[in-house]
Amino acid sequence: MSEPRFTGFPKDGVSWFQGLSLAQNREWFHAHRDAYEALWLQPLTALLAELPAPLAKIHGRKLGPPKLFRLNRDVRFSKDKSPYKTHVAALVPFEGFKPMEGPAALYFHLGLEDLVAFGFYALEPLALQRLRKRLVDEKTGPVAQKLVDAALEHGLTPDGMEKLKRAPVGIDPGHPRIELLKYKGLALSSTSIPRGVRFTAGLKDWMLEQAAAAAPLIKWGFEQKLA
Repeated sequence: MSEPRFTGFPKDGVSWFQGLSLAQNREWFHAHRDAYEALWLQPLTALLAELPAPLAKIHGRKLGPPKLFRLNRDVRFSKDKSPYKTHVAALVPFEGFKPMEGPAALYFHLGLEDLVAFGFYALEPLALQRLRKRLVDEKTGPVAQKLVDAALEHGLTPDGMEKLKRAPVGIDPGHPRIELLKYKGLALSSTSIPRGVRFTAGLKDWMLEQAAAAAPLIKWGFEQKLA
């Protein structure tokens, strides 16, 4: 029996998360679990089954198994103590890296908040030092900036999970690539999914188009041994 094909996330899924956001308790979740599985879990599972093969082709690299994140929030170290997230989230890592400990071929979450992202988020201190050295260098730095600028034309923006408010220690605040240098990673993301594809099967193709736009910068990051 063939696996179900991804046909999109139903619009009713957003209202489901609105209800969860208002209730934020175990009783509400279990009373509405069947709707969660139909509106979110089933299409998400289908999407994750279809993404790895074209993503591997885009990046020219082998990928690890996709990771579906739990809906329960880890409140131990979070200011937000609500027990449930208000989105589903998943990640497709590159082979050889644990999820959230290496570069992502694709990360996304969908719900009351939408985000798609690609690249190097969890940089170790030495890798971050190497990145900043490459960005400052007048041979490698302009190449990275050019790749970022090209991604901007596709609606992606620089990202890195964390961004300093000031220039890193030892970096000239007036450096032409200072905004990239403030990030603690090298990634690209978008929170604006076109309305025409958000609730259709076209969401998969749009994600792959964004992945293709991000791929040259990720390739540069691998070449600079950020992972």
